[in-house]
This record gives sequence, C-alpha cells and structure tokens, in this order.
Amino acid sequence: MASKQKEYKVRDPRNGRDAALTILLLVCENRKKSHHAVREVLDSCPGLSRRDKALAKRIAEGSLEYLIRLDCLLGRYLKRPLSFLKPEIRGILRISFYQLLYMDKVPDSAVCNEAVELAKLHGLLGLSGLVNGVLRAAVRDKQSGSSRLYEIKDPAVDLAVPKWLFRKLSSDFGADQAREIAGAWLWERPVTVRLNLSRASEEEICSLLREEGVEFAKADMKGFLSEHGIRPAPGQLPVMLQLSGISGLSGLSAFQKGLLQPQDMSSAVPAVLAAPREGSFILDVCAAPGGKSLQLADLLRGTGLVEARDLSRQKVRLIEENISRSGFQNIRARLQDALVPHEESYCRADILMADLPCSGLGIAARKPDIKWNVEPCSITELQALQRDILRVVYRYVKPGGRLVYSTCTLTPEENEQNVEWMAEELKLVPVQSVRIFPSREHDGFFAALLKRSF
Repeated sequence: MASKQKEYKVRDPRNGRDAALTILLLVCENRKKSHHAVREVLDSCPGLSRRDKALAKRIAEGSLEYLIRLDCLLGRYLKRPLSFLKPEIRGILRISFYQLLYMDKVPDSAVCNEAVELAKLHGLLGLSGLVNGVLRAAVRDKQSGSSRLYEIKDPAVDLAVPKWLFRKLSSDFGADQAREIAGAWLWERPVTVRLNLSRASEEEICSLLREEGVEFAKADMKGFLSEHGIRPAPGQLPVMLQLSGISGLSGLSAFQKGLLQPQDMSSAVPAVLAAPREGSFILDVCAAPGGKSLQLADLLRGTGLVEARDLSRQKVRLIEENISRSGFQNIRARLQDALVPHEESYCRADILMADLPCSGLGIAARKPDIKWNVEPCSITELQALQRDILRVVYRYVKPGGRLVYSTCTLTPEENEQNVEWMAEELKLVPVQSVRIFPSREHDGFFAALLKRSF
C-alpha cells in the first residue's frame, strides 16, 4: 500500500518565506504543479501583504527554476546526502541558497536568521544548528568568492537541467542551442496580453491602462512573426502589450471588461497561421483555458462561430468564464473528449485547432517543475496520445479546410515528426511549420498549418 502524502500547510500566514517554503514542499514532495501550488498557498494567506506575496512567489519559483543547481551546491556543505534530510530542512536550505545566490537585495544575515526561525517554526529546533552552520559556511564562501559556492563544470547542472534532457536538447538542436534554451528557462517572463480589437480600439484600451497607472510596452509582433517566416493576413496582426509593475490582471478594469487576454507572443501564432475568414466555423478540440479560441473569435469580428471543446467539466467551466468576461457572442464551450469521435462534426470545420497535450518544455520558464518532471518515456507516450487524437479530429475538417496543429513544447517527436506522420498517415498537406525557441521575451512553441484536400 502506498504511503499517504504528508499535508504541507503554511504555519505563519504572515510570513512570506514560510509561504515560499510551503510552495516548494508541495511541488517537490507532493508533486503538485508549481502554478497550482503558488495559487493555493498564496490564496491561503489573505493577510500577507502584496509585497510579501511577491517575495514568496519569487523565492519559490526561483528555487524551483534553479533546483538542480542548488542541490549540487548544497551537497558540498553537507556530510550526508540531501535526500537524508527532513523535507522541511531540505526546503529551507534550498530557498535560503537561492536568496544568497540570486537575491542581492536580501542581506545574507537576514537569510540565515530567517532560515533558523523557519526551522523552529516547523518544530525542528534540534536541526536549526545544522541550518545555521551550512548557511554561515556558504556566506563565508560568498564573501571570499570561493569556487565551492559557484563553480560547476557540468553544463547541464550549471544551467539547472536534468542531464538526460540537456543531452537530448544537444542532440536535437546542437550544444549551443541547448545552452540557449536552458538559459532562457531561467529568465522571468513579462506579463503579456493580447488586445481584443473587436471590442475596443488599441487607443481606447491603452488609455484605460494608463488611467489605472499600468506601465506597458507594445510588443513588436510584426518583427517577431517576420523573424519566424510568418506573414499575417490583412487585419490579423495581433496587438500585444507587455505589462510591468502589476501583481495580477484581475483588478484591471480592461481585463474585467474583456478588452485584453493574457497570452504569450508565441501562443498567438496558431491563430495567425489559421487566418480565419469572416463567417468561418472553427473547432478548437483541446481549448482550455480558451486563449486561442478567444483570439479566433476576435479575428472573426462578430461573425461565424468558434466551438471550444475540452474533456472535463472543470476545463469547460474555465473556458466559459473567459467567454463570459470577453463578451464575445460568436464562441461557445462544449464538453467533448477529443479521443471520442463525434460524427455530427465530420467535414464541418473550416478550421480545426489542435493544440494538443504535450511535455510543455516551451513554457518551462513559467512552470519550472516541468523540466525536471518530464521523462523520456513521457515524450513517447505523449506522441502516441497526440496521434490518437489526430486520427479522430482530422475528420472534422471540411474538404479544402485547414488544420492547425500546435504544442507548447520543443521535441521533434511531438512536433515535426507528427507533421510528417499526418502527411503520410492522414494524407493532410503540410503548408507551413514554425518552431519557436524560448527567449527572454517569449515562450517556446511549435505550430503547423495543414490542408485537407479530400
């Protein structure tokens, strides 16, 4: 019988570092997804100030991003393997090393003192001396610039990537590109939003943001698309802004009114490739949370219909919430498992969007647990799942219609190999494929446009 997981909860809801520790424990020990853990923990601390919530989020996410590197360095200061320590002590040391190495504005003495207090808070007074000793030794090495705290010869560990994954990236794309990808995973992404231009003009939305004191810069979508060989159809260039100085979107009136939608620059590519004509019927078969479906509805300018489908009530509710906020009338959500044929949909769609489940390596900068949870067998299993879905849903495309296949990952198995398979097995005609590597500005992504000629 499997042992029951320990429940980790914040001991002091006014302590940002305790919140960060709890997030780390939920992800590392209970295998909870990082973005779910962040939301769950911060929601459980209503008394935590906005500043302390931001601190907790940065410490937790940063520790997860650098986890492999931090563990390597920590091992140099311990007499026993890190795995022998209690999870809480492991977590305290991880978040403390992250602060020492990557948060210059936090005094080293404060990091050490707060770590000792955290050990006591979690009933581990007897181990607080270990915590203090390890961190004081690290501080001395930091002050002297000792290689013990900084030098790691293995490039995979230095870039906080599992060794097998770094080897795969190097094999697939070359060693230099592998380093670029791994380095990009360590950069914090800007908050990027797409403007719903069928609801209001760019000038009106920007004016509303300025009134609320939101700082923003317009993303160069024309240059970004051109760089990747994409020419948007007339009137279909997405307008996207990168926001700064905000803790979230929910409090912004422009968001509440459905005038903007959180969406990465790369994620906007599939709808641009689809190039919908007014009056089109579009099926999005794995749509949650609905960002691409909403982009397509916006491009239809109030005409046609987008049917956004997904396999669970929870995911459909999420799509419905976004539809309700957007105010669009030409989009609806539907419960439908993409693996189950829906004969009424055969040969009906002018455009079929297939943004399918994948390993998610393109968005590892936003969800850092992805890179050390993915396994070689999971990539193979996901490729098989993607093909099982495609065997069903391609039949929904009209003769002469288009299918846009996309993933938020990088592996050839889940991307180019599937396009080749669709051409050979499903007799779809490839028109254009786009692979986007992650950078400081945007996530990694893949999208391909194919036509059904029969």
